[in-house]
Amino acid sequence: MKKESWLNKIWGYLPGRYTPDRAEWPEWYTSYADASAADRPPGKSLLSSARILVIDAETTGLDYRKDRLISLGGLRLSGSTIYVADHFEAYLPTPTELSAESAVSIHGIVPNSSRYVYDTEAELLRRLLLFLGPQGIIVGHHIGFDVAMINMALGRQGAGPLLNKVVDTGGLAERLQPAGYWTPPEKFSLDNLARRYRIPLSDRHTALGDAYITAVLWLKLTARLSDKLGRELTVEDVAG
Repeated sequence: MKKESWLNKIWGYLPGRYTPDRAEWPEWYTSYADASAADRPPGKSLLSSARILVIDAETTGLDYRKDRLISLGGLRLSGSTIYVADHFEAYLPTPTELSAESAVSIHGIVPNSSRYVYDTEAELLRRLLLFLGPQGIIVGHHIGFDVAMINMALGRQGAGPLLNKVVDTGGLAERLQPAGYWTPPEKFSLDNLARRYRIPLSDRHTALGDAYITAVLWLKLTARLSDKLGRELTVEDVAG
C-alpha cells in the first residue's frame, strides 16, 4: 500500500479546504501537476545530481488560516554550488486588514510600498511552480509552515497543493544529533544553527536572505550526513 505523503496530509488538515477537481485547476497548475506525475526524481538517484530549490516565505503572521504571504524567495542548488543568479523573488501587496506592524518590524517590508514590484497571488504562484519544476526538491527551514501558506494560496486560486519532495533542514539537523542526547527544540532554530555552523546572518528575515542562510546550512548538513553514512547521498537519504 502506498504511503500518503505528509504534504497531502497537511493539505487534508487545512480547515475548510478541499482539493479542487482537475476541471477547476488553472492552466498553469494543470501543466505543473501533469509534469510532476511524469517526472519525479527517483529515490535512488544521487543527491548531487538533483535540482534543489531552497525557499523561504515571509508572511503577515504565523496563522496560516488568516495570514497571507508578503514575500517569497528561492535559490537553486546543484551539488555543492549555490546558483545565486538563478533565484526567485516575489512580493505580494498586503491586504489592508492585515497590514501587520509586527511583520514590518521583523521583515522590514513596508506594506504596499512603491519600492516593490508586486505580483498578483496567481502570478506569483505560476512563477513559483515554473521555478520549482517537476523534479525540484524543496528545501527550507521548518518548511512545513511555508508549505502550508503556499498551499492555502494555491487553494484560493482553485489549484491543488505542492507536489514536490520536501526536506526540512531543522529535521535534518536533529537527525545528526548523537543518539541518546536530547536537545531543546529552540536549539534547532535557523539563528542557532547558523551560529553553530558559523554561517553569517546577513539579510536575516528577508525571504532571499533567509533562503541563502538555509542553502549554506543545507550544504553543511548534507556534508555531515554523507560523512556519517560513509558514502555519497541519494535523494531518498534526505527526502524519503
